[in-house]
Amino acid sequence: MAHELWLVKGTTMTNITPLVGTISWRSNIDELGDEISFDIAFNDTNFFPDNPCDIGDMVMLKNDGIEITRAIIVDEQKSGRKPVSYTAFDFAFYLNKSNAVYQFNKMSADQCIRKILSEFGVPVGNIASMPVPISKIFNDVKVSDIIKEIIENTEQKLGIKYLMEMRQGKLFIEKQKGLTVKASFALAGKKYDAADAIANPSRKRSISDMVNSIQVVGNNDKLVLIKDDDTMIKKYGKISKVIKLDQKEKKSAKEVAQNELKQLSKIVEEVSIELLGDDRVRAGRLFEVVEPITGIKGTYLINDVSHSIKNGIHTMSLGLEVYNG
Repeated sequence: MAHELWLVKGTTMTNITPLVGTISWRSNIDELGDEISFDIAFNDTNFFPDNPCDIGDMVMLKNDGIEITRAIIVDEQKSGRKPVSYTAFDFAFYLNKSNAVYQFNKMSADQCIRKILSEFGVPVGNIASMPVPISKIFNDVKVSDIIKEIIENTEQKLGIKYLMEMRQGKLFIEKQKGLTVKASFALAGKKYDAADAIANPSRKRSISDMVNSIQVVGNNDKLVLIKDDDTMIKKYGKISKVIKLDQKEKKSAKEVAQNELKQLSKIVEEVSIELLGDDRVRAGRLFEVVEPITGIKGTYLINDVSHSIKNGIHTMSLGLEVYNG
């Protein structure tokens, strides 16, 4: 069974795949939520099926009966007798488009996020324990940015990276470690490793975003400590960053500085590749690649991925960076 796109109106589900041309979907580690784009064939001749889609409808993308993602149609584009184009976003759309005011007083990071999701009606699949107290007022801030800041604050304090993604209409926030995708594709009934058929590989290495010295200051602007990566400073020169902590957080300054150095004191490597598609490949997950011509080798974090199905062929384009988990 191939990929299918279903239209959901209340309790009624309709398979609209026969009316659909190209289907594409994408995710990005810096964005909350997935996007689906598709075209519906248009024909004004008699007996041609009417277009059943409308703004606000839900669509569900499936493969072999298994749901990949679901989304709400938010954009419709009509142009003459060309196919009608639609763009749909999952439920995180409401978090990306809404601003709000929140005041947290020593509430754990995961409780803060649960409170926000509950108030915006976003179903929760699982949120990992994040025992970092949050004490901050967010005034007229985009809701998705509030959630991302809470997660970034937790990562900084604990030195743990988290993966945030929607699955089957529910939001999951889990530890990133271990979520490695082994992409594959089927040909003539046999499975093959997708990483063995890489197309258009590209690799860029740079130190322009490197930070190898961290200065931690309190909210009174007094220097608390300096943490250096002496090896990287000696080789590439000193590039520093200042982090401001609340006075009550000064005791965690050393851990924060160490975790920041772990993430930033490195050569930044940007990689892009094209492969035959696998639904499990999503932004935020890990992917192992070996490509001898460009020297791409190792475990990479998927920054962004775009999937496309055209004429029954599933392909994907990945943007990657070296993973330092």
